[in-house]
Parts: sequence; structure tokens; C-alpha cells
Amino acid sequence: MLLKFHIHYVTKFGENLFIKINGREFAMRRETFGWWSIEISEINRLILKYFYLVKDSKGNEIISEWRKNHNIKLNNSTEICDIFDVWNEINNAQPFYSTAFTNVINKRNNKKCDFNIYEKTLELRANAPQISKENSLAIVGNSNTLGNWTNPLKMQDDEFPLWKIKLDVAKLQFPFEFKFVVVNNKTNQIVEWEEGENRHFLTNDFLNNEHKIYTFETSLNSRNVWRGTGTAIPVFSLRTANSFGIGDFCDLKMFVDWLKKTGQVLLQILPVNDSCAFFDKRDSSPYSSISMYALHPVYINLQEMGKLSAESQFKYEKIKIQLNKSNTIDYTKVIKTKWKFFKEIFNREGNNCVQSASYKEFFNKNAFWLQPYAIFCTLRDKFKTPYFDTWMDYENFKKTDVCKFEKENQKSVRFYYFLQYHAHRQMKSASNHARKNGIILKGDIPIGIARHSVETWKNPEYFNLENQAGSPPDAFSTDGQNWEFPTYNWNKIHEDNYRWWKNRLEKMSEYFDAYRIDHLLGFFRIWEIPLHSLQGFLGRFNPALPYSADELKQYGLPVSEIYTEPHIKGDIIHKIFGKHANYEIQTFFDTTDGNIFKFKSDFDTQLKINDFFKNMHDEETKTLKSTLFLLINNVLFVKDEYKKNHFHPRIAAQQTTVYKELDANKRQIFDNIYNEFYYHRNNELWKSVAMKKLPALITATNMLACCEDLGMIPDCVPEVINDLRIISLEVQRMPKSQNVDFANTAVYPYLSVCTTSTHDTSTLRGWWKENGEKIQQYYNQVLNLHGDAPKICTGSIAENILVRHLESPSVFAVFPFQDWLAIDENIRRKNEDEERINIPANRNNCWQYRMHITVEKLLTEDKFNAKIKKLANRNCKFSR
Repeated sequence: MLLKFHIHYVTKFGENLFIKINGREFAMRRETFGWWSIEISEINRLILKYFYLVKDSKGNEIISEWRKNHNIKLNNSTEICDIFDVWNEINNAQPFYSTAFTNVINKRNNKKCDFNIYEKTLELRANAPQISKENSLAIVGNSNTLGNWTNPLKMQDDEFPLWKIKLDVAKLQFPFEFKFVVVNNKTNQIVEWEEGENRHFLTNDFLNNEHKIYTFETSLNSRNVWRGTGTAIPVFSLRTANSFGIGDFCDLKMFVDWLKKTGQVLLQILPVNDSCAFFDKRDSSPYSSISMYALHPVYINLQEMGKLSAESQFKYEKIKIQLNKSNTIDYTKVIKTKWKFFKEIFNREGNNCVQSASYKEFFNKNAFWLQPYAIFCTLRDKFKTPYFDTWMDYENFKKTDVCKFEKENQKSVRFYYFLQYHAHRQMKSASNHARKNGIILKGDIPIGIARHSVETWKNPEYFNLENQAGSPPDAFSTDGQNWEFPTYNWNKIHEDNYRWWKNRLEKMSEYFDAYRIDHLLGFFRIWEIPLHSLQGFLGRFNPALPYSADELKQYGLPVSEIYTEPHIKGDIIHKIFGKHANYEIQTFFDTTDGNIFKFKSDFDTQLKINDFFKNMHDEETKTLKSTLFLLINNVLFVKDEYKKNHFHPRIAAQQTTVYKELDANKRQIFDNIYNEFYYHRNNELWKSVAMKKLPALITATNMLACCEDLGMIPDCVPEVINDLRIISLEVQRMPKSQNVDFANTAVYPYLSVCTTSTHDTSTLRGWWKENGEKIQQYYNQVLNLHGDAPKICTGSIAENILVRHLESPSVFAVFPFQDWLAIDENIRRKNEDEERINIPANRNNCWQYRMHITVEKLLTEDKFNAKIKKLANRNCKFSR
């Protein structure tokens, strides 16, 4: 069989086009007017999978197609196959190619079709992922064979979102014209015509037994019509009659049923990876995982896992009743009790389980991460700490040592295999239930991983363990956030072609069809904090372009130690500490020059100060410690760790006394340096860094990529999000435009998720109580209501706010479950303060929010559910 490939692609000087077919690469021939072609006869396979790529004159790949998914099935009787392709590039329809739409929202029956092969065959193809399941793509043209512009021919969808139709050339009348149209499956009536001029075929130049394939991009308007509604709730917050003091994977199914009943299409959850380090409330944050692959065993439903003895079953039921009475999660009791029952089931059923075919399949597919994880957990249990630098001979991961350890501790290690197998089965079952019911399950991929994790133990080369990640001061935390995660060694990760991250995403795609990229800004630059700092003020962006000492001198602000180390005037210390000043000076400070003081070496970092006060917890001590932290931060510039004599303007330095002591001219100079650095100087660097990482990551799977892009946003971030068609996040009380207090929901971008609150903010009702002046402004100027704002967020006000979001252009309106409840004063929780999930400023926050009613009860609230369905239908508009 002779294969002929043709594609139009305009290259630059020195660039050449290649085609990679079934793993083999072929150089194409340059034709005229941007066309490239190649004839190949040495491929004998009937199924071709291929894509196009561009290389420079040295053979280095410059770019390849965005979707590498050309797929052709040939027939033995075909002698010549002539293929005319279009380059698959990213476009506005990109999100619709994700499994969120192809496998859930617009999922087809995908019945295999037996196409006829004619003596001369013309096959037309088109990519159209936005067609809803009620409709089909069709062609219609100016002849009897093509329906005379009134009777369209449906195309086949067995490879959706690719549509195909094969035509017998002998029955076609050349030249002919045609268009792509959308037709209703039941009536076969045309509901949409593609825009633009008619398409033309001018001549019949087919040879006998020739099969010509033409692929087109359609010009349909419907890609910007669909909108959907969803709910955000962590798994741990779910409550059913079968819960055990905490939500579990099986509870997800019933919550999916509620979403379907109320006309919603998306369920967004927080990360579900294992965070068990200490087996107490310190493990409650889902963003502090010890494994990027392992699911959290606490979400395993015990009754679905296996059988307990009669005595244990009685204890289980008794404890379950006690735990389910609680309004919050008792992490320590839940985890320790579940582990006890887990071990009993393992002892009863483990041997039979590991012999099963499904277990062996799971183990073989996941062994590359499962074995290190299970050994890590066993060592954590053995040494009673996750800090592997105390594990003596196992401080460093060595394959031979850990394999020997596994053999010597086979039962303990196998216990964790057993847990992960059951966690996988239950999560997969919940995922399948969501897909079956048309609900997109949206996961969350944290930017970081715990310092005491399997990954940092096994692959320390991927991390900068001498630093920690966080975020600068923002609306979430005025002191900045210190997440304590190590930052990434992106150079090493890049050397491995991002395989570490790709594996992580591929694992997620087993359960999810959409995902939220936590802290997207971290892929542009991360806020890197020294290990000796507890707050975020002394951090700096990495990567960045710090100022050299010479540059600062040229600006008129020559750097000196007084700007880079905390120097505090005596009168400031006396003003702050009052009558205790002399004691504080004697304890914590050394004098340098007359009335200027520096911290003693025993107290020159926040970590040292914190250690000094670790056994003192009274309010006076807390105030003193906070004041000393404030003085430690009293610098204008932070030294760059990687370049000697280079400096970063300290974030929010305008709040420091060292800034306020500058004369007016130097304050202006510093402000200019500061604004240039944070809003202009690094933009091109950060954009190039993000465009180096993100395309490789978001194309690793077919999940819908959404992001959290809140905080201190450089100008380059919206550009990259738009270029890559990543779904952004819009929160009205956290506007992205400068000089406004509230975002305008009416002008949100289509490719966005809009929401009223996040897990890091107060709920809608909680926010209403936080700042009376701000709420009054919102009440009058945004809601356009007159008079004084009510002291509480009434149900009607909450509904008014939700409606404005539902009427926004955003492709998804996703609300926290608590904010849905806010519209009904009879159902919602009495105390709104109990609804908050996380307080970023509190490093010891316990993530313990639970629904106050069961999902079973929720399903019976007909009036409330009908209202939500009505609101959801107001938002949902399906593509034609």
C-alpha cells in the first residue's frame, strides 16, 4: 500500500517538517505555498497512529502538534491512501477535547462502525468535540447524494471527538459544494450551520482502489455556549449514615446522586493523597501528602473493604455512632480506630486478597511507586516518626537495603499494599459512578509535597531541601504563608523530561476528568523561604533577576548592611517595649554603634526565637515573640542565595521602620525599584519558565486543566493561561484588576471557574461578618440594594450573589457546599463560623469541617433541591 501524506504548515528558514508514524520518524518534502508531503510504502500496518513535528537544521525538535492523536484504520483492498491533514494546534475548543467532555458531558455511545470501502473512496473528517450527545455532526451539499442542502448525512462518532463519513466517489457529481452542520439525533433537523463560505471539491482525480482522506476544522459557534454548575466539598467533609466520623470514597457516590438530582455537572474535591505522618490532627491538611500517588487510607470504607469478627463489628457500630454525633472530625480517634480495624481485616482476608487476579493487576501496574511507599510507611511505623533522617541505616533510600528490609518485614509492608488496593478499588468505583451519571469529578494537585515524604526520601535530587515553599503576604495571610514544603529542583526535573510530574498526573487521570492546579503561580516562580524563617516576609522569588549592588548604586540607593540585616534604633525598641525595653535589649540585642542595635547570634533568626519560647504559651510571650519576629523582618533587601552581592527588595518593605526612616527621595527610589522588580523586571523570565514547564504537564493527560491563579499575579500569568487555554479561577472578593474592590462577574472570561468562596477563605456567610464597611459597599454598589446592609447574610442575599455568578460568562460556576446551603435559612448551619475549612494564616489549623446533615437527609429536601436545580438550569446551556 502506498501512503501519501499532505499538510499545510508555514515554517521559518532552516526548519523542516517531520511525521512520526507508529514510532518511526520520516522527513517530509517541502512543496509550494507552505505545503509539505511524503510518500511511504514500507509501512504494512492497517492502523496508523501519527503526528507532525518541526525540527531545526541541527535536528532539534522545535515544536510538535498539541494533540498527537492522528489515527487511521486502513482496509486491505486499498492500494493508495492519500491523506490531507491539518496541524493540530491549540485553539478555543481545546477544553472540549478533555475527558471532562468527551467521556462525561458529551460522551457518545461509541458503537463501532463498519464503513463501506468503495472502488474510489472519499473520506471526510472533522474534529468537533463540542457537539452534545443529543446532536451529531453531519454534512449537507448541493447534490442529491449530499442532500440538496436539506437532508444532511450524519457522520460517524466511533472515534469521538473525531467525526467521519465515507462517500462513494462514483455517486458524487464534481464539482460539488458542502458544509458541516449540527443535526438533532431524533429529528435529523439542522440546528446549526457552520460559518463561512461553502467548501468545494472541484475535480475527480481518483485512481482505482484509492482512498482519499481530508480532515477539516469546523467553524461552529457552539463551543462558547455550554456552561455548567458544580459543588466543591472535601471528601473528609461528607456525612452519610455509613460514615465513620469522616467522609469516605463510598460517600462520594451518594453525593454524586445529589448533584445529578439538582442538575449539576461537576464535583470538586480537595487532594485525597495519603498525609499520614503522625496519626493525629497534624495530618489533617490534604496539602501535606507523604506520597503523590498513594490514596489516603482514612477514606476507605471499612464495610466495603471486608468483614470484621462479630465482636469487632459490635465495637465498630458503637464507635461509629459516637463519631458521627460529632460536628467536626476527631482525626486522632478516626485514624487510630480505622487502623485497628484495617489490621483485623488484613489478618482475616489479606492472604486471599493478594492471590486474586485484580490485586495482582493493581500491584504490577503500580509497583514502581507502591513498593517505596509501603516500605516508607513501615519504616515510619517502626521508628515512630516520618523524619527519615532519624532512620539510621535507612536514612537514605538504597534499593538493595529497602528490598532486604521488605523481605524481613513482608507482612507489615504487604499491609500497606492491601490498603492501597482497597483505596484504589473504592475510589475507582466512585469515579465510574460519577462518569456514568454525567458528573465531572475534579481533583486537586498540590504544588508541593511534605518534606518528610516518600518522594523526598527516594528522589531527593528533585528538591531543594535547604529551602521551603510558601507565598508572600496577600489576602489569605498578612504575614505570608510558609507551607514548609521543599521547593523543586526544576533543572533536574526538566532533564528527565518532566517524567516525575507526568507520572503524577497520569495517576490522577485514573480517577479524575478535571483537575485544579494548586498555586499555578508556583510554575512561574515560587516564593522560596529560608529554613530559618517561619513567616513569609524574608522569602524571595525563584527564579528571579535580583539587583546587583552596582545596579542599586546607580539607582541612587547603594546597598549596605543596614538595609540587609535588621538594625533597630534604641528609641524604636523603647517605644515598642516600654518599661521592659532594657530587659529585652539585654536579652536579645547587641549594640553596634551608639543607639543602633542588632540581634545577638542566639536570636538572629525566627527559628531561634521560636525555639527559645517553645515551652512558653501565655499571651504576653506570644506578643513578645510576634514583636521580635517583626523586628527580624526589618530590612529593605533580602540577599540572593544563588548570586553573591545580588539582592531582592523585601516584600511589603514599606511597612518596616527602616523604610519609614528613609528620606522622601530614597523612599521614592526604593518604591520605583520595588514596583519594577515585582511587576515588570521578571515578567519575560517568568513567562519563559512557565511555557517551558506547563505545556509538557497539561498535555500529559486528557484531563481538563483548571488552575488556582490567585494572589500576587504578574502580567505574564493571564497571557500564559490564555495561550494554553487553562481554566482560570475567579473570586469576586479577590479581584485581579487593580484599583477595584470587587470583580465584575459579568465580564469574567469564558474559560474560567467562578466561585463565591474557596477552602482558604471564609464562607459567604462568614465573609459577611468580617468587615462591615466593605460589606456595606458591596451591598450598595454591587448588589445595587439601598439602605444599610443586614448584619447577617440572609438567604435571599446569598441567592442574589449566587445568581450573579450563575449568570456570568464563566464555563463553570462552582460553589462550596456551604454557600449553596446559605440560600436556605431553614437548612443551613446555625453557626457559620463552624463552616470554615482552612485559615491559611494559622499554621496549626485543623481541617475538620463536616456537613451538619447527612447526604441521605439532603436528598429528601425537595424544596431546597428544586431551587438549586432551577438555579443550575439557569446557568447550564448546552452546545447545539
